[in-house]
Amino acid sequence: MWNEIELLLNEDTGQLPVGLGQECGTALYQVDSLLQITSSEKVSVNPQLHACSSRDGSIVAVDRSVALLDSTGLSLLMHIQFDSNVDVVGMCHAKQFLVVGERSGSLHLIHIPSKQTLLTKVQKFHEVKPRGFQYLVVYLNMFFLLIHISRKRMNLFLDNRLFVLDTENILSTWDIYSLSLIWDWPLIHIEEFLLTTESDSSQVTWQGLANVKLIVMTMPDAKQMRSLMVFALPTMQQLYSLEVSPVSSLVQSGICTDTIHFLEGIHEKPSEDPVSVIVMRSLTEALPENRLSRLLHKHKFTEAENFAIQFGLDVELVYKVKANTILEKLASASLGSHGQEALLDLGNEAKENLQKIQDSQFVVNYCINAPWPLYETTREMLNYAKVRVRTLTLNLLCIQVLRAQARLTTFYEAFGLEKFSGIAWTEFLNNEDMFKIIVFQLEEGNLPCAQYLWLRHQADFESSFDEKMLKDLLNAIHFTAPLKELCVWLKNFVIPFSRRAVPDGQKILAKWLEQAARNLELTDKANWPENGLQVAEIFFTSKNQGELGVTAFGKWTPLRYGDCEEIQRLKKLVNDLQELRNLYRKYNCRLAFCDFEKENATTIVFRMLDKILAPELVPSILEKFIKPYLCEHNLQKDELLLQYVKDLLERCRTRSISVFETAWEAKAVAVIGCISDTDVSMFHERHQGTPAHQVIYLLQSRPMDYSSRMLFAITTSDTSPFGDTQLTFAHRTRAFRCLLYLADTTTVESLFKKPIEKVKYFLKCCIYLAEFEILNIPYTYESFHKSPKEGMIKGLWKNHSHEPRAVRLVTELSLEYQVYDPQLWNGLLQKLLGFNMIQYLRRVLVAITGIPSLWEVKMYLTPQSQGLLTTLSKTALRSSLLIPRRCPVLADLDIVGIAKQYTQLDLPAFALGCLLVAPHSEKREQQIQVNLKFCKETVLQQLDEHMDTGELVAFASQISSLVLDSIINEKLYEQFWKSKYYPLLKQHLINTHRIKELVDYFAKNNCLDDATALIQEYQKKCGNPAVADVPASHLLQVKQTISPPQAVSSPFSLKICTQLVAKILFS
Repeated sequence: MWNEIELLLNEDTGQLPVGLGQECGTALYQVDSLLQITSSEKVSVNPQLHACSSRDGSIVAVDRSVALLDSTGLSLLMHIQFDSNVDVVGMCHAKQFLVVGERSGSLHLIHIPSKQTLLTKVQKFHEVKPRGFQYLVVYLNMFFLLIHISRKRMNLFLDNRLFVLDTENILSTWDIYSLSLIWDWPLIHIEEFLLTTESDSSQVTWQGLANVKLIVMTMPDAKQMRSLMVFALPTMQQLYSLEVSPVSSLVQSGICTDTIHFLEGIHEKPSEDPVSVIVMRSLTEALPENRLSRLLHKHKFTEAENFAIQFGLDVELVYKVKANTILEKLASASLGSHGQEALLDLGNEAKENLQKIQDSQFVVNYCINAPWPLYETTREMLNYAKVRVRTLTLNLLCIQVLRAQARLTTFYEAFGLEKFSGIAWTEFLNNEDMFKIIVFQLEEGNLPCAQYLWLRHQADFESSFDEKMLKDLLNAIHFTAPLKELCVWLKNFVIPFSRRAVPDGQKILAKWLEQAARNLELTDKANWPENGLQVAEIFFTSKNQGELGVTAFGKWTPLRYGDCEEIQRLKKLVNDLQELRNLYRKYNCRLAFCDFEKENATTIVFRMLDKILAPELVPSILEKFIKPYLCEHNLQKDELLLQYVKDLLERCRTRSISVFETAWEAKAVAVIGCISDTDVSMFHERHQGTPAHQVIYLLQSRPMDYSSRMLFAITTSDTSPFGDTQLTFAHRTRAFRCLLYLADTTTVESLFKKPIEKVKYFLKCCIYLAEFEILNIPYTYESFHKSPKEGMIKGLWKNHSHEPRAVRLVTELSLEYQVYDPQLWNGLLQKLLGFNMIQYLRRVLVAITGIPSLWEVKMYLTPQSQGLLTTLSKTALRSSLLIPRRCPVLADLDIVGIAKQYTQLDLPAFALGCLLVAPHSEKREQQIQVNLKFCKETVLQQLDEHMDTGELVAFASQISSLVLDSIINEKLYEQFWKSKYYPLLKQHLINTHRIKELVDYFAKNNCLDDATALIQEYQKKCGNPAVADVPASHLLQVKQTISPPQAVSSPFSLKICTQLVAKILFS
């Protein structure tokens, strides 16, 4: 029973068991499935199909089932089951009545709006008496006259022609006046046919067959398949053919329609069984573009490519849609659990497809944004994109690729290959907030990663850096990181950067450093107070990158910090910690810092004396520790000792008599015995000496108003206010600097009557004009201000490129006024190298890391690998090691070649440092092993000599770990056991929880004391000193009972340690 009906949307078509058959022809038709009918019972025989359509709606009859649809085909109006198969259906009187004729002879008249059967099984119409039924009888007679057509015979009239389908299934055309044969088609056996046109009936009459199409349904062929064919009249040219199943039927309709409907029976799977689904489909003439769009929507790319070529459409669109589809798959696969092989297949498919696309913008965007599965694939595709656009004039596309390459290099160095995935890479690439990433890495305790990101990308956020960002940065720093490396980073990078970017943030920085230094007394007591001093003093020892900015001419940085309370507090802290360090190390006096701050030089001597427990030790301690302290602080020994006795008397006088009474008396006697002058008198003690004052500049002794006005007059005048001396811009610049040193921002703005930003610009102009003056190039402020800067710069370069000072000025002006001509910069960098201005060249290279248009300058790519390494001294080479690490186009450098030059210069440590920043490759690994194989001790020595300070400390830690791991892996303990690098090796083993191998080595060589010392030190490091007194042999037994996982995580918990020691001692 065909009783289950489902209306289909276009996207539901794919859910049908079997799709459409083959289609061909010069015209295009879009095939849509509108309706699906299935049976709730098992189908034993193929159903009988009938259907008709008009402007009022469509009727579909399948065996005993009849469905009525509205004119849109989107709404089911009625669905009725009859007792026998339906042979005839029709609709009349403006959608009011449905007429159904069953094979059993029953006739039904159904009122459509009410869905009520008005008449059924009528056989004698004259017996119906009401007048209304007389009209019904007439209409039904006409109805049957029209629709009672033999199943093997169809006739249609059109344009004085009669289309006849005879019982032999041959279609022919006859002239209705002469009854002569015009045309027949005996080669094709036709089951049904229709005539359609898009014109209305009146136009058909006078236009003839010009716009008429003939639609035929053929008889089943040898493969038991039918064809639905469309022909153009009157030429009978075949426009379209679609293969359909043998259980198919045309939906009969009027001639004036532009849509063809047909029914098709579908098998669930290819077989000889009856069909299981009946589908009503529509066939609408379509544009090629629409068909192509549908093919692309269904991801039928091979079919779409052939189709686009056949119809002359944009075949590149096919490749682009396919590329985007692969992109979606890559993103999905990267998130899921797909294997590497599947990801690589997708990557290879994408690469092959991109070769066919000519649109460089699309290719570049695709290569940049695709979540490629592997680092090597990503690098390869970015190189491919660069090759695609490199032949063009340097433009935005090339800059986009270079930026992505720089980001890829950053990702590789900062996070490593193990963290690389398509999703992780694209998220990193598209994250514009590099500062936020740095803060996150600091919060996670990943200092090396944060340092590297800062090194390569500080230019990305320098212009937007503010006090809030400075606070966020400082609050994210953990002092669990190696303090030496942290301080080097703060000193050489963060502090100079913040001074330049946010001068007013110095208070924040000073306050944070003070608190951080104080906290170390609690968090790292073993290294106190040196660690606190190390942190506190970096504010004052950090270098400024140029007095006024990155290079000597850059941004104005105020030099006067002394009047800030926070900085004064930090300065005092540095002095106090220096004093405390001396007490700890020089005078063997340990005081808590909070106690120390309450003391003065005199009371500190008292505390030193308090700490002497045995009276007999007073003379020796006084001689060895206290007297040097007294001398250093200009204190009178006898007077101070007498004062101490008085103080001791006062303190002990308030105590009740106790067992300690004789102890303080004995100490007092011992102290008195050390007084040399018996006539000395403390209770009128002077306070010896006057405090030193720091040096006050001449003008600082004058009133601020006087000093600032005088300096302002010099800055803005052509002649000196003290005579007729002509002032140069050099004189005026010096006065300008003094003014900025002495006066605050408000005073400066009131003098110049300009905001501070314009004052800064005026200062820069004065500096530039002073340089022009030295070069004998006459410029006034007005002429300099109005002059086109690019022309001025290129003129200066053309006429003065042989002078180092002029080359430097051209560089500064080009940076200031953003003149980034690649040819000019190529010459500039070569000149700086030729003049051996290495330190300045290094700063310039750092400055242009934020200028993508200069990344491709030939000189910028090669100074490290060509001239730089061969012309510089070893000292200069040390400072040049950071240049490749900063280079945005690091991936394009021949890092292995640079490393080989370091090796030739007998600098294996620098060769390793260079290789560590190179992209991963087999060549790189080979070179690392070459430098490690023969030079381990040399490398460690060079780390001590050349990389123990400054920015290279970050390299030293990585290289040291690499060398020490190599020593451990090669088991070279004998070679290094007695060397000066054994403590370093031992510490590395302890930190990496790998002491078992060295303990085994000591045990095998019967060095039980060394093994015991190593185990005890390891235990202390892990916070379990409970076995310190256990004999060496027992300790070794304890060691053997520890499983590797315990040794890694927590080698001796207190409970386990106690149990083991008890077992050893009492067994």
